[in-house]
Amino acid sequence: MIIAVVGPTASGKTSVSLELAELLGGPEKVEVISADAMQLYRGLDIGTAKLPFAQRRGINHHQIDELDIAEEASVAAYQKHARQDLRAITAAGKIPVVVGGSGLYVSALLDELQFPGT
Repeated sequence: MIIAVVGPTASGKTSVSLELAELLGGPEKVEVISADAMQLYRGLDIGTAKLPFAQRRGINHHQIDELDIAEEASVAAYQKHARQDLRAITAAGKIPVVVGGSGLYVSALLDELQFPGT
């Protein structure tokens, strides 16, 4: 099972995902994969509504703060890394919760899309 919490900016996705994660068993049962293109960047906290580490309720979050601001992001690279996270989470017997509003990133992770290397 994969759960996706998607929608526009400032629609409450993060709050919903945290409540959902706790209802499903908390950090022992659930991990989050961000599908937000801007939250990939370290230091780009203002304007991205990036959840501070201290507010993540102990739930492991993936695909946040992965890149330096000078590094180039691509949906192909995100797909590769986020799918690795997805496999690791399910292999550990946990439920992945995909959270974000970057539609192409959500589709790249969950749908059968293939991209060139860049």
